Amino acid sequence: MAHSDAFEPRRFFISMLNTLVDPKTSPFQEINLIRFSTLIGALLISLFLIEDLQLVPVELSEFYLKNRVFVQLPIAFSLFAFTFHPRFFQFAQPAFLLTILGLTCANYYLIHVAWERAAFSFPYEGTLLYAFFGFFVFGLRFGYALLLMTLSSLGFIGLMLLNPVYGDRTVMNTGFVVGSLFIGVIGRYRLDRLIGKLEDVNGQLLTLSTVDPLTGLLNRRAFTSESERFFDLQRRSGQSVVVFILDLDYFKQFNDRYGHQAGDRAIRNQADIMRSVFKRQTDILGRYGGEEFIALTPVLHSNESERQANEVLALWRTMVMPNENSPSGECLSCSIGICQGQAADFDSLEDMILAADQALFCAKDKGRGTFVVAEPGKRKGQWACAKTLISK
Repeated sequence: MAHSDAFEPRRFFISMLNTLVDPKTSPFQEINLIRFSTLIGALLISLFLIEDLQLVPVELSEFYLKNRVFVQLPIAFSLFAFTFHPRFFQFAQPAFLLTILGLTCANYYLIHVAWERAAFSFPYEGTLLYAFFGFFVFGLRFGYALLLMTLSSLGFIGLMLLNPVYGDRTVMNTGFVVGSLFIGVIGRYRLDRLIGKLEDVNGQLLTLSTVDPLTGLLNRRAFTSESERFFDLQRRSGQSVVVFILDLDYFKQFNDRYGHQAGDRAIRNQADIMRSVFKRQTDILGRYGGEEFIALTPVLHSNESERQANEVLALWRTMVMPNENSPSGECLSCSIGICQGQAADFDSLEDMILAADQALFCAKDKGRGTFVVAEPGKRKGQWACAKTLISK
């Protein structure tokens, strides 16, 4: 069922509670948290209204009500309404800035009129509350937070120059407001830096957990996760896929003869060759373990997998990495097993990998430096070796 963005209170509050408990929020949960926070802000304005009416002079009551009910509350609800716009996240930061500035200016005007009409020193704490709401509830990024601090500070200084609302404490209160806004911006800056560092660390941890450090290809666990999702997609769409299992021939003898550094270089060469052959964004490449590699790709043409396997073998011949300890005494080479077919014809991706692995062993048995394609309906001994297709 398609998701509707209509406002449903029960689902809204359940999602909001889940967001508060689970830091890994989805965009839907995040926007509900913003909506909830906006409603809380509107509720606070309403509560201040009830309390402030007991403090302001009677002659200011009507103006005060109009300022809160017809200016400040509509500003808050305008932001709430804007959260339902499909492009809200694209303009969220400017929207937060304009909302807080609008509320701050309305509050400054309230302070000015209260002094002009009744010489009443209306409290300035709302200025700080709105700013800190923007800094830490809406999550204004540092640049927007700095702009808010600058405009709010200049506005308050101008207001105090126009009206000495707080008498002999005007300078002190001005310094307190500006200083508090500055502290809020510094707090926002440090928080942004901390979040940035955490994101960098998380990115590095994700890379370490999914990428083989020697080759830069996916490790076995990450390959399995990515390839199973792709395989399921191909099954549902009725498409064909091909699995390649690639293994370096006589790699142990090569490693023993030339050392582990040369062995690492050979493994990196295999990864580079694979990247140069399997270049499409849909091709999934991984190091399956040791000197064994794996690739899963969609099938675009009937003979494409054979062409790609031939290209891998040809590139290995151009490497000319001697392997004197191998039984053949020839250069290091690669054997490849291939399984190709419609994804829906297999019970699982593991079945295709198993067939490709059997084809790889067949290629090893038939002399190495070649590829074999698993052929359903035929015994393994009847699978054709591709060595005759390759000119030495």
